[in-house]
Order: sequence, then C-alpha cells, then structure tokens
Amino acid sequence: MKAAVVVLTLFPLWVCAQKARSYSTVTEELSQKVVATPVETKPYRLAVVPFKPTRFSTETSTQFGDYLTETVIGSLDGHPNQIKLFERTRLDAILKEQEFSLTDLMKPAAALKLGQLVPIDVLLSGTYTKLKSYIDVSARLIDVASGEIIMSYNGRIRIDKNLAAIFKADAAVATSPATTAAPAPPVQITINNSNTLPDDKRSPTREEQCKRQVAEFRKKLDDLSAAEKIEAVVREAVRTPFDNYCGVLHYDVMSTFSRFKINHPAYHAFLVQTLDTIALPTRDDRAYEIVRFLAADQSVDEKEWKASLHAMERVGNYSLSSYLHTLLVKPLYPDPTVAVKRVDEFMQLALQGKVGLPRPLAFENVFLETMEGLRGHAGLGTHVYRAYAARLQPDARQQAEVYHALDRLYEEEKRPETKTEIIGWIADFFGQQRYEKAHEHLYEFVGQFQLTDYEDRNETIRLHFPERDLPVLVGRCRDLLAEYAVATPYPSQRTDRIYFCVRYGIPIPGVIPTLPEAAAILRGTQVEEQYRVMDLLVRMGDKPRSLEAELIGLFGKRSLEQKEKLGAVQTLAIRVLGNIGTSQRAAIDYMIGTLTQYNPATDASEEALVKIGKPAVPLLVSRLDKTTDQDGGLQYQLVTILGKIGKPAATAAPAIQRVLKINPNKEVVYAAEAALQAIR
Repeated sequence: MKAAVVVLTLFPLWVCAQKARSYSTVTEELSQKVVATPVETKPYRLAVVPFKPTRFSTETSTQFGDYLTETVIGSLDGHPNQIKLFERTRLDAILKEQEFSLTDLMKPAAALKLGQLVPIDVLLSGTYTKLKSYIDVSARLIDVASGEIIMSYNGRIRIDKNLAAIFKADAAVATSPATTAAPAPPVQITINNSNTLPDDKRSPTREEQCKRQVAEFRKKLDDLSAAEKIEAVVREAVRTPFDNYCGVLHYDVMSTFSRFKINHPAYHAFLVQTLDTIALPTRDDRAYEIVRFLAADQSVDEKEWKASLHAMERVGNYSLSSYLHTLLVKPLYPDPTVAVKRVDEFMQLALQGKVGLPRPLAFENVFLETMEGLRGHAGLGTHVYRAYAARLQPDARQQAEVYHALDRLYEEEKRPETKTEIIGWIADFFGQQRYEKAHEHLYEFVGQFQLTDYEDRNETIRLHFPERDLPVLVGRCRDLLAEYAVATPYPSQRTDRIYFCVRYGIPIPGVIPTLPEAAAILRGTQVEEQYRVMDLLVRMGDKPRSLEAELIGLFGKRSLEQKEKLGAVQTLAIRVLGNIGTSQRAAIDYMIGTLTQYNPATDASEEALVKIGKPAVPLLVSRLDKTTDQDGGLQYQLVTILGKIGKPAATAAPAIQRVLKINPNKEVVYAAEAALQAIR
C-alpha cells in the first residue's frame, strides 16, 4: 500500500487533473498560449515541426500528426504582428536533408542545432499519445538561440468519430494488400547438407567486407599526428569509391579532417571529381556533404566552385539556399569581386533555365532561394536584388517571400546610403505588388521602426531601423498607407495603423481629418466627434498650431447631457495646447485654474505648463504670489512646475523664497528648495 501511495505521489499531477476536451478547444488553447508567450523580438520567427506519436501511443497516424500541426499553424497565422511563420515545406525539406528526428526536436539541444540552420527565433515542437478514449498532446516552445524552454503545454483531446476515422484510415492503409509485406517463406531445415557451411567457413558478403574495412579504417583516423599518417589515410581513402557500402568511410574522413583543419589537396581533388559524378544531388546526401567539406576551410578555389556550380544546376528547390550559403557566405573572400562574379555565374544559369531537375526551376524560385542563401551577407544580397529583381514576375506566394527578403536585407545592411536605397526598393515593391497580405507586410515593416520602453532594445532598433529612412517610405507610400490602415479586420490593429498615419501626417478621408476639417468639427456641437478628433490631434505633436483658437474655444463650452465626455475633450485640448507651446493667456489661465481640481485635467495641465515653459512663468508667479500658508497643496504644484521649467523660470525666485518663509510643511519646503536649485 505504501508503495502505491509513493507511485501516485510521483505521478505527474497534470495527468490526474486533465479532463478530455474537444479538439478545437485544445488546439485553440495551445495557439493562444503560444501567442501570449513573451518573446523579446517582435514579430518573432517561428517554425512549427510536425507532432509525432510517443512510444506509449496505442495507435499512430501520420494523418493525425499532420492535421494537428496544420491546425496549430492555421491558428498562429492570424497573428502577423507577433509571429512570422517559417514555411513548412521548406522546413520539412531541411529536416529531411539534415536527418533530424522529430521526437528529438522536443529537446533544447536539437532546437539549438536547428536554429543554426534555419532563420528562426523560436521552435514549437510536440508529441501526441493516443489512448483508448483520448489523445494527450504535449508541446514546447524553445528559444533556438539560448535553448531555453519558454513555454510548455499539455492538453487532452476527447476522441470523437471524426478523429477515430483518421486513425482507422491510417490503419486501413497500413494493412491493405498493396502495402502489406508478403509472408516470409517457411524455414527450410536441411540436416547433413554438404552445401551448407557454418558461418565461420562461408565467404563474407560484400556488405560484410565493407563493414570490416570501414571499422579497420576508422582506427587509422584516431592517430593523425604525423604527415605520413595523413598521407596513408588519404591514399587508402581515394582508392575507395565514394559510391557504395565501403564509401561511408569518406564521411568519417571529411568529419575528422574538418574538425582538425586538415587540408589535403589530393583528397580535395578526389571529392571534386566525385561531386561531378553525382547525377541527382537533391536525392544524394554525398553532394551537399562534399560541398560543405570543401568550404570548411573558408576557401573555395576555382575547381571546387566549378564542380559545386555544376552540382547546383542539378539541385531542386529548397536545397539551393544551403549550397549558396555554404559556398558564398561562409568562405572568406579576400577579393569581394570574386563572390560577386560567382553569384552572377549562378544567376545567369538560372536566367537560361539551366538550374533544377527533373524540370528547370522558375527564375522566381531560384531568385528567392538565392536571397535566402545569402542571408548574413548584405553586400551580395543587395547586388542580386539590384541586378536581377527587375526580371521577377512573382505570384501571390512569391510576392510575400520577396517582401521578407527585402525586410531581412534592410535589417542586415549597415551602410546608411545602401539602407536608404533598399527602403526605396521596398517602397517600389509595395507600389507595384498587390497581394492578400500586402497591407500586413507594409505596416509590419514600418512598425519595426517604433521605439519601445526598453532602452537596450531601442539601441538595436536605431541600428537596424533608423528613423531617418522612414520618411522615404512614407513619402512614396502615403496613399497605400492610408488605404491599408483600414484594410484590417482587427480593431486594435486598425487603431495602431491610424495612429501611425496621424503621426506622419497622412490623411485618411473620413477617418483622419485635415486641419481645416478638424477646425470645423471643434467649432461644432458633436462632442463624440470632437473627442475622436482630439484623440488624433494629441498624436500630431506641434502640427495643429493653426487650431489654437478653436482649442481655446473648447474651454468655454458646457453640456448637461455629456458633461464627462466634454471634460475629456477639454483635457485633450490642454495636451494639444501644451504640444504646440501656446502663449495665449486664456489657455494658460485655464490650465492654472485646473490645478486645484485634482482630476485628469490637473495632470494634463501640469505637463502642458512645463512644455509651454517661459511664456507661462509670469502667470504661474502671479498665482503663486496670491497663495497663503493655507494653500500648501497649490504651492507645491506651482513650485514643482516652475522647477521643471528650469532656468527660463529664474524670475520666479522671489516668489518661491516667499513660500519658504510662510509655509513650514516639509514637502512644500523640499519642493521649493529643489525648484530654486533648478532655476538658478
């Protein structure tokens, strides 16, 4: 009994507490938890790998794993301002190429490795366990830079007839006559058969011979302490073709030589020759492994480049970027013109329809793979875009990828004049391309220039997205920004876009009025409309100077039915007058008069008077001189405002000295002393 108690104690509490819920409830909850997880980079790049069954699952289903994965991806796709989803087909190709185990991707170490290969910030991986009446789902969100698990999730899905059908369909396929293995023939036992030899007497098969050869050869890689030992290894290796069971020893040679930085010309020549014989590099791991080895010394000579270029002519989609990154970005080119010449050679082949098997790839696909492969080398990326983008005729999916390539290119580029050139390309792109997500991408891009409340993050923003460039885009995309501001179905997103247009002086007919239109509204009697307009004017900084008279006129308005809303309008008017630095006595007197009200207008007035500065000082001093020792609260406010104005308020010194003499309150005395120090 005690043992049973211990087992229950150690059993995960969530298993006992979980209740099976509907499929949609669990998947939506998982998606919401991913969206709600704080990630420093916004929007962050997320890859979702297929959910795989655990070994405890009573049944497995490829269809269910794909169905669950696509459901989660579909839910996350609705949050473009927070998440950039990495295309699943490209991810699947990379996982297959690198032979990743999907189950291992639940582990931080595997996520770290994937993060080095794929341009993502975060990885979502998961498993499922199918039991009799429910399916347990487990997921992790892993930061691929640190390996930190930043979110974990467990949910239990109730199996309904639809889910049951998915598993039955897989089971039917697995047991169908077309896929069922033929039964093994009966075992024939022959006694005293003179043709049957014991294992130790019969000749080994070719496969067995190779296994022994490779095992013996690997021992020689354990000692490469002398040049002659390296020579012996190379001599034996090049005698073994890299195309059969015995050829696997070349993987060991390449791994060992790379690790210990052994560069042997004869072995490189052997691999170059082998590379030229590989008919379908996309389906043959040898090709990319050879290319990666040839570039491991950070130098690719002309023979190695020609062989690699010939291999890339035969490479299908989704692999080209890996080849190009390995051959053009990782090596150190002392003469940068060499890399430019080589990327041009490749692009010319693409233009001639000579890249890709079994059919040549469309130029747009090659262009996008090239831009992806040149990630991290802004110089080559800008060259390719400058030289070849005019030839593009992208479809809707490719249009989105072109945007992402430009976005990345702008972020990576460090030269100010080139960054300004790239933002011009981005403006041209949006002006020429209309596609479903264009409005999201345009506002996604401009949103990256906005500073945050975190100064360390702002340093990065200023470096990669300097505000000096934003007016270039705004000036050339004003009409699009106005049109796209109201293209989103999400109210909060729409509000953010409208505020952006307000900040940069982009009028939106019927939404953001011109200043003359705003003046007419402020002179009218529609309080709700006045409030909407005032909310926008506050965000315009000092632009509404021409509305000064209308703003002051709001202070004299009264309303029995909408007193609170009108008060809010008048508070916003105070803020706008502060932004424009009004010097009108009527406005300043009204602000000083609100200081004793202790409501939102009071806070607004304090901020506005500080912004107005010197023009407000005489009226502030006049009001301070009229106070007595019974007006401690007002005195505190007035001297604080004068202190914040600073040296322009130097004439207020006598009035503040008087407060020190007549008011013994410690808080007032401290504020007065601080103000005197600030204004002198």
